[in-house]
Amino acid sequence: MRNFTAWTILAFVFLLAGEGFNLFRIHIELWLAYGHWQDVVWTVFGLILGFVATAWLGGFIYYRDKKRNKIQREGWRGRPVKRSR
Repeated sequence: MRNFTAWTILAFVFLLAGEGFNLFRIHIELWLAYGHWQDVVWTVFGLILGFVATAWLGGFIYYRDKKRNKIQREGWRGRPVKRSR
């Protein structure tokens, strides 16, 4: 059940990001065609919604991988960093 809840949240946020970028795309075309100021507001709202949802997805995945100890610090040219004590 926990897996299903996590996948549902991820799918919802993914669709929300897609809808935000879709709003941006549609209303930028309408603004360029007709020049209504409401389209600018919807364009900015769609862009913010898309970026916030994408950032949330990235943070969710980063937090999950960090919790499972799958993130390693890389040095120059992708070599692992040796920790000196």
